[in-house]
Amino acid sequence: MIVSLVGSDGAGKSTVSRLATERLATAGTPIERVDRWDIVDNPAYPATRFMKPDVPDTRLCVAEMPNPTRFLFLMWSISHALLARTPQAVRPGTVTLLDGYWMKHAAAEIVYGLDRTWAEGVVSALPVSGQVLYLRIDPERAWERKVGRDVVPYECGMDPECTRESFLTHQNRILAVLDDWAARFGWLTLDAEAPLDDVVGRVVTTVSGALAEER
Repeated sequence: MIVSLVGSDGAGKSTVSRLATERLATAGTPIERVDRWDIVDNPAYPATRFMKPDVPDTRLCVAEMPNPTRFLFLMWSISHALLARTPQAVRPGTVTLLDGYWMKHAAAEIVYGLDRTWAEGVVSALPVSGQVLYLRIDPERAWERKVGRDVVPYECGMDPECTRESFLTHQNRILAVLDDWAARFGWLTLDAEAPLDDVVGRVVTTVSGALAEER
């Protein structure tokens, strides 16, 4: 069972997915959290041993790639993280909670000028999520969360100064793409601006309910 937690930059995907995974595991749910960067310096992914164990630098290098190279690399890393684990690393019957999956990066690359029809065609070849939880956040609030911490040019339309204006402009464009997909594909939209414990609780409840229905 695949569950994807998606959202624009600053929505809290990594924090929420980590806390939800911990809470579900404590309750006895067989669950594994998967992130695209799990493939770096990880023996569960022997084919990516060529990648140096420096995720921050890798992210900067990826941002410097041209399109469609960057988009294809991101989709490769995501699909590899999901599909290429060694057999002993995969536990049967486990819920896979994907931190981000393809959605935000695909939306960002479309905003950066990638042909939308082509991009949607590429991601259609990836495994389908049984449930997509969309952490929706207003870019203004996302900026408040990120300013002074980890804002990077990739999140700001490649503005090297990472100004508030460039962040808001770029993130509003990404939000428009994600909103369209949420409506088209029936994603469950969650208010990412709600108290963290409430958001995590909603994710836990949704995953538990979906797992019960599948059984």
